[in-house]
Formats: sequence, C-alpha cells, structure tokens
Amino acid sequence: MNLVEPLKLAVQSLLSNKLRSVLTTSGVIIGVAAVITLVSMGEGAKSYVLNQVRGWGVGANSLTIHPGDVDLGQGIPELTLKPGDITALRDRVRNLEYLVPENIGRGKIKYGRKEYAPSFAMGISADYPRAFNQRPVDGRFFTRAEEQGRKRVAVIGKTVARNLFGEFSPVGEKIKINGVGLEILGVLEEKGTMLTYDMDDIVVFPSTISQAVIGTDQIWEIFLTVRNETQIQGAIDDVKRVLISRHKKEDFHLHTQQGMIDIINNILNALTAIVSAIAAISLLVGGIGIMNIMLVSVTERTREIGIRKAIGAKNNDIFFQFVSESVLITMSGAAIGVLVGTTAAWAIMTILKLDAVIAYGAAALACFVAFLVGTFFGVYPAMRAARLDPVEALRFEA
Repeated sequence: MNLVEPLKLAVQSLLSNKLRSVLTTSGVIIGVAAVITLVSMGEGAKSYVLNQVRGWGVGANSLTIHPGDVDLGQGIPELTLKPGDITALRDRVRNLEYLVPENIGRGKIKYGRKEYAPSFAMGISADYPRAFNQRPVDGRFFTRAEEQGRKRVAVIGKTVARNLFGEFSPVGEKIKINGVGLEILGVLEEKGTMLTYDMDDIVVFPSTISQAVIGTDQIWEIFLTVRNETQIQGAIDDVKRVLISRHKKEDFHLHTQQGMIDIINNILNALTAIVSAIAAISLLVGGIGIMNIMLVSVTERTREIGIRKAIGAKNNDIFFQFVSESVLITMSGAAIGVLVGTTAAWAIMTILKLDAVIAYGAAALACFVAFLVGTFFGVYPAMRAARLDPVEALRFEA
C-alpha cells in the first residue's frame, strides 16, 4: 500500500464520525487561533508604540540627557542640568542639528474669564518643531532671536486651543500663565495621544523665560540630534566631556533613542512570547484529546483492523492510517485556527485602532507545531493498532 491509500482511509474515517472529529479538532483550533491573535496583537501594539515614538522625530540619531546619575525609575533625581549647559553644548557638540531643553512645570492659563490647566507647560527652544516633527498649523513658532531676547510669547496645542478659544484662531491673543502675560504666536499640529497622554494638551514658551512663567529654570531633560546616526557616539563623547568639565562630576545619564526603541521592542516581544506560550498550552491539551480519541477509535475498530490484516494489510499500513488520521485532525484544525485567528486579530486591532499587523510567521510556526503535536500524539495509538494480533482482533466483540 502506498502513502495515498492511508490518507484516503483516514479521511473516510473522519467523515464517518463528523461530530467527534469537529469536537476533537476544536482544541487545536482554539490553540492556533489564540497564538495568532495574541502574537498579531503584540506586533500591532509594538508597531503602534514605535510609530508614536518615530512620529515625534525620534530616531537613531537622537540622544536624551537626564539629570542625576541614576535612572528616573529610581525616584525623582536632583535637577543638575542648568541653562548654562545649553549654551556650552550648542558650542561644543560636533555635528549638532537640534537641541531642545525641557523646563517642565505647572501652569494655569487665564484668558479673560476662562481658566484652564494644561497637562504640560514647558519651556523649550526654537528647535522644538523640527526636532519633534510638530509644526504650527496656525500662526508660527517663536524664533531663536525671540528665545534669546526673552520675548513673552507662547505656542499652544490643539486641545488647549479648543478649550479656551473654541473654533476661533487664538493667534495674536493675550493670555496669562501663572499671572505672566504672553502673546500666542501659533497652534501646533495635532498629535493625538501617546501612551494615554494627550500630547495636544500643551503650552510651550521660550526656555529663557521659564523662571518667570513656571517659577524654575531647572531642566528636566535635554533632547539633541546630530545629522546622522553614525555621529551619535561622537555626540555622546562630546556631551560627557562638556558636562563633566562644567559639573566636575558625572551627575547626569544618557539614553540614546535607538536604545529606548530596543528596550520597548524587547519588553513587548517578551510579553508577546509569554502570553503566546500560555495560549500554546491549549495545543498540548488538544494533542492529549486527540490521543484519547484515537485510542478509543482503535478499540472501536479492532475488528476492522483484524479484517484488514487478514486480507494482507501490513503493520506499517495500519500504523500510517492512524497517524494520518491524527495529523489530518490537527492540520485541519490548524487551517481553521489560522482563519479564525487572523480574523479575530484584524477585528480586535481595528476596534482598538491599532495597526492591523498579521503575524504570518506565527501562523506558520503554529501550523508546524500542530503537525508535530498530531504526529506525536498519534504515534502511540497507531503503534497499538499496528501491533494487534489479527486472530484476536477478529474475535473481538465491541
């Protein structure tokens, strides 16, 4: 008997017990669908986060300087970065393209009788719109001359504009932030949310007037970019040399944006792997169910096996027939699981407004694992069937 004949017999056997075949297959369907759905959602989440990060102009040619010699995760550090550091870095970091200090504070905006407290009130530099890829859609941004001249001007985000001015253009209007009068020069383009934060609920002004507006000129972080990513190591060396020379110690720490992107990738990949491994357990459970059903099938078909052996079927023929049934169950379940999983992943990501990323690699791997499961859990029942003595099998009464 060739290998085609056992497959035909396996198909006939499965079709003769449709309900049992469907129920047996359901474990594989659930396992494969769960793996594909979870991996696809993980890839979609990763794509969303990375697109959000890159949407702010953050790339491998970027570097962030944080105050304190420990990571922010260890607590609020001493704000060791000073305004004089900005001038020194601008003058002495090679290949510098943009440099943006961030003086962050609380600011209550007053316009006439209206009051509003934005999520972010920041003193920054004139490089901000180019460095973070967020330009004004109404009016303009303040210039380097206005920054150095300590002009009392501000640019607001879309959320602030809607809350204070409705549909009217705020350009040229006068507002007060913590009692300090500022003229609105422009409205930034809408960026939406990033990790649940409304990035349009913001008001920015020259860092040189931060002391007057928010009561501090201490810097939370300094963001800088060089012309291309090959120059980032040189920038790191320059930053360390400049700041250590000024501070007499290394009371700051650096993060490259590529490093941050890699960390995000690693975290999301680990989470995806963990939940996918948990989901894949259902494949193992499905395999145990398949072996159980195949053992029952061997018992039910003992006389059939005896008759086939009596008319010339060899042990290998019986073995391949039962292994084929097991593999057919798992592979048909895998095929349905791929369809269900990709559909579910697409639907969920559409509802969550994430990028619809379908994990075709995970689908292929899940199908391969399903094939291995079907083969592994089908071997013992097939061996048991193949070893039946034809005389005893013919005498068997169910």
